[in-house]
Amino acid sequence: MNWSPPVPAADFDDRPPRISWRAVVVLFAVATVLRFAYFYLDDLTRNVHGTLVHRLLEEATANFASAILFPIAVLLDRRFPLDNGRWQRHWMIHVGGFVVYSAAHTTVIAATRAVIFPAVGMGAYDYGIMSVRYFMEAAQDFFSYAAFIAVLTLMRVQQRLRAREVRSAELERDAANARLEALSLRLQPHFLFNALNTISSTVYDDPVAADDMIGRLGDLLRQALQTSDRPEIRVDEELEMLRAYLTFVEARFGDQLRCELHVDESANALAIPAFLLQPLVENAVRHGASAESGHTEILITVTHKADRLRVVVENDIDEASQPAPRVGTGLGTSRDRLRLMYGSAATFSAGAETGRFRVQVELPARPPSLHEPSLPDRSHARADR
Repeated sequence: MNWSPPVPAADFDDRPPRISWRAVVVLFAVATVLRFAYFYLDDLTRNVHGTLVHRLLEEATANFASAILFPIAVLLDRRFPLDNGRWQRHWMIHVGGFVVYSAAHTTVIAATRAVIFPAVGMGAYDYGIMSVRYFMEAAQDFFSYAAFIAVLTLMRVQQRLRAREVRSAELERDAANARLEALSLRLQPHFLFNALNTISSTVYDDPVAADDMIGRLGDLLRQALQTSDRPEIRVDEELEMLRAYLTFVEARFGDQLRCELHVDESANALAIPAFLLQPLVENAVRHGASAESGHTEILITVTHKADRLRVVVENDIDEASQPAPRVGTGLGTSRDRLRLMYGSAATFSAGAETGRFRVQVELPARPPSLHEPSLPDRSHARADR
């Protein structure tokens, strides 16, 4: 297998800037108009008239020469950039580039004016002694060439900064996704172990109920696979997985636990993090008043109001016999997922009050961003076994 060393990230950031040649043409045209206006208005202030065409042709030819020679500056900037400390190695090359640019600029001006002025009936153009003219134009060409290189260097630096910002955002996103995936994996095996333990404890006493639970577990695992690559699913999908979980809870506790579910019809199509409800309800089951020997009541409410989706899970607690539940692994993991997925747009609160422990989550009310597959058919789970 062929192997090549990885390219440093800095190399990807050091690409030459993109140039819009249409914008370059527009800028040179604007410069022509402005310089023409400056010199023509100067003539008028000196009470010199009849120079409109003369000044226009002078500035048009000068800026035309600059425009066709601008690629020299572009080529040298791409081959010998001056940013990031490289000017120490390349400045001499740009000195040579400036000399070539200035000499070519003056030559092109002289040639075009020698042709155009007679062609429009203005006679031969007197450009003076060329050996001196080259030195005279060099003073102005220096600033033109320096401006070209400065703008190209600024574009290169800006592009590098933008690329680094994008890469930093991508790294942060990938880190967040990796942590989010780790948190999700931390939840799902925990539930799976509990479900298998429940089935194991039921299979000898009630084989029919155990068979039904195995089918429900197949449904749940199928749904989990369908949502494995989606951080968000529809509320009705999440409720389907929650009902599968409640099957195991009811099988374990029977009449000792009662769970009520109230959902706004308008909330069913909204987005919710996958496997959000199950750990919240599992926490309520674990810390209920006395699920093992008494009775526990859990109330799950999903409401949609304006632009917010609210999820509330409440359970009764026995304040006299046990301390108030705290935010443990399940709730802490859910809270971390919400923070990674929504930032400050989501809120999470948990606390005990007057014999009840209440967990409340609020999310932005919006549909899932990705295509959502349909809910699984339970008959498939049984057919596969």
